[in-house]
Amino acid sequence: MVEDPYRRSTDAEPASPPAAVNGGRPVGQRLARGLWVHWETARNGDRVQVRVTGEIDLDAAGPLDEALERALDASRSGLDVDLSGVSFCNSTGLNTLLRLRATAHHGGRDVVLTAASEVVRRLLVLTDTLDLFAPAPAPDGGAGRPEGDLAPP
Repeated sequence: MVEDPYRRSTDAEPASPPAAVNGGRPVGQRLARGLWVHWETARNGDRVQVRVTGEIDLDAAGPLDEALERALDASRSGLDVDLSGVSFCNSTGLNTLLRLRATAHHGGRDVVLTAASEVVRRLLVLTDTLDLFAPAPAPDGGAGRPEGDLAPP
């Protein structure tokens, strides 16, 4: 097996899932070694907020895909995904996100990235896919939901 020189892996595992999204009570789950996901439904039940923390690699992609699909199923209009805690993500993670986006759009929903680590942001910029996860414009022509730290540089 060839070691990926760009991957920074640690043996340290968090003792528990990261803090709750927006201070609410999370539904947290360890998906794979080094990868946590937790999500909560917004107060109005319209959108689900998801926070992914850790490394998205080949071993984690399947469980992550399943967890994100469950979160999408719990939403009426889509997901707001925070990837600011992701320390590694390659094309496997990108394919997971693109598949999720396609499923959401097929059901009339969307997937918006509200935050991304530098690793994820770089991957999305290099593959010219960052705009695919931006919030849709508001019906009145405004900017729609805030973009968080994904606004263009």
